[in-house]
Amino acid sequence: MTTRAGIVGAFILGAIGLAAGGVLFFGGTKMFARTLHAVAFFSEPVSGLDVGAPVTFHGVRIGLVTNVTVEFSTASMTGRIPVIMEFQSEQISWEGGRKLTGDRAEFERLIAAGLRAKLEMQSFVTGQLRVDLELEPDTPARRTGASPDLLEIPTVPSELGQLWAQLTKLRLQDLADSVQGAFASLDHVLKHVDAVLDPLVGNANGALVAAHRTFDTGDEAIIRVKEEASTALRDLDALLVDVRQQVGPRSAELSRVLNSADRAARQASIFLDSLNGLAQVRSPFRSNLEAAIQDLSATASSLRDFAATIERNPNAVLLGRSGK
Repeated sequence: MTTRAGIVGAFILGAIGLAAGGVLFFGGTKMFARTLHAVAFFSEPVSGLDVGAPVTFHGVRIGLVTNVTVEFSTASMTGRIPVIMEFQSEQISWEGGRKLTGDRAEFERLIAAGLRAKLEMQSFVTGQLRVDLELEPDTPARRTGASPDLLEIPTVPSELGQLWAQLTKLRLQDLADSVQGAFASLDHVLKHVDAVLDPLVGNANGALVAAHRTFDTGDEAIIRVKEEASTALRDLDALLVDVRQQVGPRSAELSRVLNSADRAARQASIFLDSLNGLAQVRSPFRSNLEAAIQDLSATASSLRDFAATIERNPNAVLLGRSGK
């Protein structure tokens, strides 16, 4: 009996040792690491955020989601979703290598510096989410105070949440109705355009046929004009040949006639020059002519006086003007 009891005791101690070794092997130093639990209240849907989802800072995993529940406020009768997170403080250190102790005051200091939590897409294929921490000091630190026993990290909307909020603000039904109305108007316009274009297309086809006929008629007229012009050119060429034949034998006579005409033209030019000389005021020929005319005028005047004297007194021829 004693031997059997010793064997059983040894077996139990061995099992306990194996269990402790397994825990140490698989758990590592995490069992002895200091952890800090915090809560965040997200105003956007958390569909895809499961227990065990990573909590990251700039993509570095520093914790995980341990619980996602639903709470209702008795005062406002509104529901909220607290997301419980667990941080491994040894994954976070201050400048210089000093590890965070997991003290709540250290996280409060980070929150005062702008530490905020937001939801980010972990996988677009599966739609799973993760909690990402960022330092955004320009955002307000809004807290609900619903879980005073836990450190509450303020939240900010994610890019996906902002997009969803903008989509919910859109009056999609009105937009769809407007688009449908626009398509209906466009369909009406297209039908009206078709109704207007059909006669125009018919008229255009008729105009094209008429234009082709006009072009054909024009081609025929051009061909006739070309033939008539060719005939006229042939007649003119024959006339020129006949003129050459008629003028050729009489070329010497024609040359003499042209020479005579040239001499007559030169004599006419000389005569015109003489007339121009007579017309000039100070020309000698004109001065002599004027003097001769004046002498003739004086002579004529004397003859008139003499004739008048003879007529009055015929004896004046014998006795002189005194008549005595």
